[in-house]
Parts: sequence; structure tokens; C-alpha cells
Amino acid sequence: MIERAATCLENGGKHILHIPKKPFRKYRSLHSAFWSHGAGDINLPAWWHAFLQVPSHSNHFWPSKDSAVPLREKASDNASLRFLDFLYPSQTLAFIHKCVSENTATLRRRRRLQILSQRSRAYTSSADTSADEPSNKDIAADNSSAPSAPEDGTSGAVTEEAVPDPRVKLHELLFSEDESTTMHQLWRMYQQTQELSLSLDPGDLDTLFKKLNASQWTIDLERTRELLDSVAPSSRRASHYTCAISASLKLDEFKRAMDIHQEAALRVRGSFGSSLVFLYAMLHSHWHAATAIWQQFEDSKEVYFGPQDIWDGFDALTLTDRMKRAQGALQFAQYTMSPTKDSIVVNTTRARHLAWSLVQRTLQVRRTNFELSSQKLLLAEAQRIERPGFLLYKNAIIQNFDVAKSENSLAHREWGFHLYHMLRTELNMLPDAELIKVFLRTSYFVDNLEGMYEALEDYRKSPEGINPWAYQTLMSGFARHGDFDTVNQLFQEATNRFGTEDVPIYARELLNACFRRAEIDRAIGIAEWLQEKYNYLPDLQAWHTLLRTYSRVGDCDGAMALFEKLVESNIRPDGSTYAILMNMFARVGDYDATSILYERAMSEGIEMNADMVTCLVLAQTRSGRSDEAAETVEEALKMGLGVDEHSAAHLSGDYTRTRMWNALLEHYAMEGHLDRVSETTKRMQSNKVAFDGYTYAALMRAFIIKDKQMIQYADKILKDVMPKAQVPATALHYGILMSAYQGARNYKAVFFLYQRMLALGVKSTFSVQLPFMKAAAEIDEREREQEREQLDQHAEGDVAETRAEKILTQTLDSLDSMELAGLGLYKGKQSNPVNVALYASYFPFLIQLYGRRKCFEKVAALYDKFIATTRERKPHLEANPPVELSSALMVAYTEAGEHEETERCWKLAFEKATEIACKADADTTQPGWVLYKYRFLLALPLTRYMISLQAMSRVDEIEPLWASLEQAGFQLSSPNRNKYIQILAEEGRGLQAFELCERELMDGWPGWAALGKPRKMKRRLNTQWNPKSWEIGRRFPQYTTLVHLAGLYLDAQSMAYGRGTKLLKEYDGVAPRVVDAIVKMPEFSDPIQTRILKR
Repeated sequence: MIERAATCLENGGKHILHIPKKPFRKYRSLHSAFWSHGAGDINLPAWWHAFLQVPSHSNHFWPSKDSAVPLREKASDNASLRFLDFLYPSQTLAFIHKCVSENTATLRRRRRLQILSQRSRAYTSSADTSADEPSNKDIAADNSSAPSAPEDGTSGAVTEEAVPDPRVKLHELLFSEDESTTMHQLWRMYQQTQELSLSLDPGDLDTLFKKLNASQWTIDLERTRELLDSVAPSSRRASHYTCAISASLKLDEFKRAMDIHQEAALRVRGSFGSSLVFLYAMLHSHWHAATAIWQQFEDSKEVYFGPQDIWDGFDALTLTDRMKRAQGALQFAQYTMSPTKDSIVVNTTRARHLAWSLVQRTLQVRRTNFELSSQKLLLAEAQRIERPGFLLYKNAIIQNFDVAKSENSLAHREWGFHLYHMLRTELNMLPDAELIKVFLRTSYFVDNLEGMYEALEDYRKSPEGINPWAYQTLMSGFARHGDFDTVNQLFQEATNRFGTEDVPIYARELLNACFRRAEIDRAIGIAEWLQEKYNYLPDLQAWHTLLRTYSRVGDCDGAMALFEKLVESNIRPDGSTYAILMNMFARVGDYDATSILYERAMSEGIEMNADMVTCLVLAQTRSGRSDEAAETVEEALKMGLGVDEHSAAHLSGDYTRTRMWNALLEHYAMEGHLDRVSETTKRMQSNKVAFDGYTYAALMRAFIIKDKQMIQYADKILKDVMPKAQVPATALHYGILMSAYQGARNYKAVFFLYQRMLALGVKSTFSVQLPFMKAAAEIDEREREQEREQLDQHAEGDVAETRAEKILTQTLDSLDSMELAGLGLYKGKQSNPVNVALYASYFPFLIQLYGRRKCFEKVAALYDKFIATTRERKPHLEANPPVELSSALMVAYTEAGEHEETERCWKLAFEKATEIACKADADTTQPGWVLYKYRFLLALPLTRYMISLQAMSRVDEIEPLWASLEQAGFQLSSPNRNKYIQILAEEGRGLQAFELCERELMDGWPGWAALGKPRKMKRRLNTQWNPKSWEIGRRFPQYTTLVHLAGLYLDAQSMAYGRGTKLLKEYDGVAPRVVDAIVKMPEFSDPIQTRILKR
């Protein structure tokens, strides 16, 4: 074939070169292999030499037939023109240069030196590698014997100058840091080494391979393969094949890459680009080739392949791409199971094995997020081939739990739980110890009680049984939910199997279960039983658990008695001990008791910590000492409390002093001081005090309490600010926002928030259930009023079960002691200990609601249900109901006209308030024994009691009752004063009513113009139980109160001239602002003005 091509060139060459019409192309279309297989053996004619020296410029005229200048001389004249050497392979180019640039004598001398070198090798086995070729010195010496050309440029014998070693220059270029060095220069220098038959250093050759392969130009990638062809087969290395394979794949010549890979597999060992070919085959769905490569790897990996060579490229892919490739392999394996006539015969078993290998390797990736749909599709494809094994599900479950932990992904966590349940139930596979441990750790982390029960069951079925770590984790998880029976059972098992060495650890969990259940008697009994049976002496942490249990049930006296026993023991209290006691008193606003404990700790040399200062700040804010609290926080800031200079938390800004700032921030928020809230948050940011969930809860309250029109800002904090700050939203935040929407009568937003909270996996608590139930109750009331209007009936009597009742029933049915154990002393419900706080929230609302409807049978049923529920779960609970429940019962009894029962409930409420609101070691017979925090505790029942006193014609008892309450430390709210003024007006005591209104309420009167539009005036004036109206400086008359006073004023005007005029002057004299307000009051067509003013 080569000879035929040469003949064609011989016959047609002259015609082709004679009259060229356009420049020759600069790139050849023939494959480079053509030029390296025997091209050097062709006997080229003289015109071919001229062709090789033809310049590429279009304005060059070729020599004609009549030209007297020989072609050889003509070619030498154009030697300075550019020679297109990049068009030729290295071996062909070396031969061309020999034929064109060297004379016969030089060729003969070079050939003689090569023959002598080869002969010298025949007589020695340790010959130097440089003997394969003549040295530069030999060539220079040989050239020195040839005649030189004259200096004047006249013709003479041709001489050869000394040729420098191109390998030196190539080495410099390869390792040069000069960015101007081009790949063309490197390739040119390598061609020169080939022309001189010089061998490169192996390191230089490897570097040249890598540089050519790293280039982005196609010609350099082709040169990579040419470079491999120029290297002797015996000298080719694995790295050479790797670069050639990589270059072929970059040129999308997969077949050529496969041929090179096949040759490499036969010639060399080690890593020679198998991962590149394997990856390319998978990325381009060449699954037949991928299966063959993988099978070759599996058959000979111990001999020819390095460790995991074939997986290097696959492991570099993203996890999503790996899942896609694994899905493709599964689909190919499914295809091979039913081959068509035109399909390539592939071993089905090998295809399945490759697919399972890819799936397992994909699912073993950890700490990498991925689209959940990709894994679901992968598992679905796997199930179409055959039933996946345990290892596949195990890796998938662990992968999901790993992402759930690192990314806090609820979707991955739920999918992992689903796969675990399916593994246990549908597939009937028993998880191994490793999988159970991961599942238990995840369930414990997210407080999944059901998951912990499943882990316990699987551990019991496992051959290894429960290990000490699992015992401790399970006991801690169940204790956190108050499951004392399970904790006790695990305690017995652990001590029987592993001895009593870990009894101190397990004992803390037993006591913690009692703490969560708020069962102080059982906690004391457990401590005594452990000491008697196991000779267990409580450590300081156990003492702390007992103290917290007393604090949880609100037993301050019991906590102090236990503290004295601790002081008498051999264990010395620390700062945490005093912080627990201080927090117990600070939570109820007893600043005196808190400061006494603080001073005692300082006198005993206890080091002050951030928790103690936080309790001090909390006590100051809840006792009305906000300025002192701000000073305490600033002092703690200067002292650096709560900051560990040697911890990572100090660098990240996550300080323990956040709690003390939150206490101050919450106080400002509840008081409606939005400007102080803003200043406090700026101070926190400037001092790198981290924001936590309670910080954002306080900010949400600040906007809501300031103005209900600012609910949108609180909603923005929940939806945008907290996710951006990576602070998880809890039921507390949703409860605050739901309460705000419920108060604004936006019930649709309440239900939407509730559904969104459940969708995000946030567990509902009674802080959420209460506004949810209230919204449902108000919707029930609205529908009932519509039905009454349609039927023209009175809205009295018992009705069917409503939505609110259903919610209450479902809530109570789902609650048990373990659910109650998760409750704390929530905001606004701290007048009751945790063991009655829940029931003191749900039942009073419904009882009061049905009492106003005069559904007395339902009221009695709910009260009986409350007593039965509390007694069933708390048998030792005292008979005296909470203040909130007594107040709700008073509403029902007042509506029923049973005023004696109303008075009895008032006495129960007062007794309970005395128990809760009394300061530590205070004498109730002396004035000022009520804690500042509970100063409005009797405000609600007092209103109902005043109505009963009016019905019983005992109005004169109201003022002495007020005086006794104020002397004890209770304060009257703005609704209390408004109701009393209304009673005085109804009783005809006009002058007293005007005088009391002027003195007590008009200081906060904003004027009609400031109340806005007429339709908003009544709503703003009838504000009930708003914290802003509690303060003395913020009292103002209600709309109903002004209407009652206006009725008195109109009655005075209708009297006889003398008497009426005198009475009007008295009104104007004692209450000028009241008179001005009622005179300017707009007229409204409402039932109140119609009934009282008879308009």
C-alpha cells in the first residue's frame, strides 16, 4: 500500500507541483500511523525533497521546467523560510531532515559511529546507555575532519557545525517557570532529539507526556499519542499509557482509547488509566465496554491494577451523578436479562454484579447532601432486578441519617425512618448492631420516643444484645420523656448483666425520670432505695436533679430544706447549685430571696458564674427593677462573665451570657418598650452576644404587644430571619404568632400556621394547642350565632360537641405522664407548677366559654373531667383548683345566678393566690407580702366577684376589699376599675363614679381624635387584659364606662332645673375631663347606647 502510494506520488507529483492555484493546506488528513510504519524505507526522488521545502506563502513562484537552477539548490535558498515540521510524525521528520540537511559524508560517518557503538555492546553487559547513539563530541570531531566552507561565501565543500544537545534545552523548557514557553517549542525540541536518535531521561519523558495531555489544544492531544508511538514498546510505562488514553478520551475517540488500554493491560502493571476509560464508558452509557473493563479489573486487579484504580474517576463524581450512573447500570442489567436479536451478547451475571457494585459504592458515601428523589429512584430500579439485600438498605438508611444530622434535613430523616421500618416489617430483616446504633442515636437526637422503643426491641432480638452505651442512651431518652417504668426495667437489666459499676450513671437517669414527671416523693424514695441497696451516695449532679424537682413543682420550702442537707453532707455546693435555687425564686420574681442566696454564695467563696447573674437579672426584671437589671447586665459585660477565652465558643460568639440578655429583652418586650428592645439587640450584636430561639421569641412578642398591626414583622422573623440565622423554630415561636393571629381574629392564619408547623416536623405543645383551640371555639361561636339568627332562637342551653371540645378531648387522650414530662413553665403560665400548668390552661377557657353560653351541664362535666384527669395522673394533687379555673367557674356561676357558689370560688382563688404569690418567709398578716410578678393574679376573678356582690346588693363591700388587696400587694387592673365605675353608675352613685373615673382612668385618656376612625374607637377603648393597660400610667376608660357616665349626665340634664343644674356642676367640678369626653363622644347605633342612653 505504501509502495503504491509512493508510485502515485512519483507519477503525479510533477504535475501537482508545476502550477499550483492556491496555497497548500496546513494540516494533513492522513493518520499519523501512516507516517511511522516504514516511511523511512521509501526511496524518495529529488522533486520530493523540493516539495518538503516548499514555503506556504501564496506569492512564491515554483521553478519552471526551463529554470537553470537545480531543485536542490533552490530548496537550499528557501531554507530560511518556515518549515511545516508540525505536520509530520517524529520518525518521519527525522528521516526527512537526514535526507535534506545532511550530506552523504556526514551520513556515512554517523552510520559508522552507530555500527561501532552496537559492536561495542556485543562484548559487554554493563555498557552505558549512551553507547546506543553517537555523542555530540563524536559528531563534532567527525565534522571537524570535513572541509569547511570559505568565509567569503563562495561555493565549496559543505561542513557541519557542532550540534548542541537538544535534551538539555528540552529539560530546561520542561521545568521552566517562564509562561511564554509554548507546547510547539517543546515538541520541536523533542523532534530534534528524535532526529539525532537521542533518548530522553524517563523523568523528562513523563513530564512531556503530562504537559501534552494537560493542553487544551487538539494538536497537542494528538502529539500525546504520537509521543507514545515514538517510544519503544519495551520502554513504555503505565503513566505513558494513562496520558495517551486520557488524550484519546478528550478527543472523543473511545475506540482508540480502548485499544491503547488493551495494549497496556498486556504490557505493563499498575495504574494505566483504567478509571478514565471506565468513567468515560459510564458517562456515555457504553455499558458493554464498562462491563468488560470492570470484569477485567475484577479478574486481574491483584496482579495488574493498583488499589481501587478503576474507581478513582467514579469516586470523583458528585453523589447525584453517581446515583444517575448507578441507575443506568441497573437499567442495563435489566436490559441484558431479556436480550433482543440485535443486542450484543453480554453476560447478565456480570452486568448485575457491576450494577450492584455501583449501587453499593454510591450508598456508602457519607457527609454529602443529595436529592432524596435520586435515591428513591435508585432503590426502585434495584427492586426491578431482584430483591435488594440487607447491606443495600443498611447503607441507604445510614446515608440518610448522616445527611439529616449534618444538614438538619427533616425529609432525609423521615425517609431513613421509613426505610428502617420497611426493613423490619415488610422485608422481615433484623438490623445488625451497627445499624441499630445509628438508628438509636438519630432517634435520641430528635427525641423520637417511638424510634427509641423500636431500637430497644431490635436490641433485644440482636445476638449481641444491649451494650452499655445503648443502656445509657435508652435510659436517658426514656427518662427525658418521664417513662420511669422502662428506665427502671433497663436499670435492673444493666446491673444484672454488667454489675454495679455504672450505678451512679444509671441512678441519675432514674432521678431524671422523676424530675420530668414532677414527682418529688418518688425521687426522694428512689434516692433512699439506691443508698440502701447499692450503697449509693448521691453525687452533686444527683443533688441538683432533686433540687430541680422541687423547683418544678414549686416547692421552695422543700428545696431549701434539701439544700441544707446538702450543705451538711461531705459534698460542697458549687455555682450551679446556687443557680438552681436562685432560678427557683427569680422565676416567681422574689428578688429578696434571690439576692440573699447570691450574697450567701459570695460569702462562701463560690465563684460567680453567668447562670447566677442571669438569675439575678431575671429576679430584677420580674420584680419591677428593670433599671437595676440593665446595670447588672452591663457589669457582667465588663467582667467578661459567660465568655471562655480559651474555647471555640468565644471565637464564634456563642456565649453563655445570652440568657441574661434574653431576660432583659423579654422584660422590655412584655412592657411594650420597642425602643428599648431595639437598643438592647444592638448592644447584643456589638458585643457578639449570640441570638438564640428565646431571643427571637422576645423580638416577636415586642412587635405583637406594641401593636397588633405589626404581626407581619413577627411573622417575618419566623419565616425569614430565623432560617437565615440557622436558629430552628420551635412550638414556642409558632404559639406566639398563633396567639397574635387569634387575638386579631385571623383564624385562617392560625390554622395555616398550625399545619405548616406540623409539616415541618415541629412537635405541638400546649402553647400551640391553646390558641388553636381558642380559634376553633370562636369559629364555633360565630357559626352558632349565625344559626341562632336564622332560627330566631336564643343562644342558651347545651349544644352538641364543638370543635374546641374535640381538640380538648384529643389533646387529653394523647397526653400522659410522659407527655406532661416534656412541659416546662411556659410564659404566662408560671403561676402554677408544671404538674397543673397544662390543665390550668385548657379547662378554664372552655368552662368560661360555656358558662357565658349558660351551658351549665357542660361546665359541670368539664369540671368533673378536670378533677378526674388531675387526680388520675397526680393522686397527691390538692383539692384546691388553680386560680384560672376558679375564675372560669365564677363566670358560670354568675351567669347561673348562683352567687353563693361564686363567693366560694372567690375564696378558693384567694387561698390559692396567697399560696403562690407569697414571698419567701413572709407574714401574710403584714402588708406587702405579694410578689411583684403576681400582683395581677386576682384581677380576673375580682371582676366576676364584684358582679356577684352587686347582684347580692353588697356594693359597699367592694371598696374595703380593694383596700385589703392593695395593702397585701395585689393591684387592680384597668378592667377592674372600669367595672366598678359601671357598677356605681348602675347603682345611681353618679358623683362617686365621675370622681373615681377622673382620678383613676383619665390620666391615660388619649382623646377621641387619637382613636382614629369611628369603627375602631370602640375596639380600642374596650381593650381587655392588655399588659399595657395594667400599668398605672396607662389606664384609660372603656367605651362602656363612658356610655354609663353619659347616661348619668343625660339623666342630670333631664331633671328639674335646680337639682339637675347642681348635679351637672358637681360632675363638671370633680371630673372636668370626663365631662368633656362624654360631651364629645360620637353617636353609635349599637346596643350599648340604645340600652343605656335610650336612643
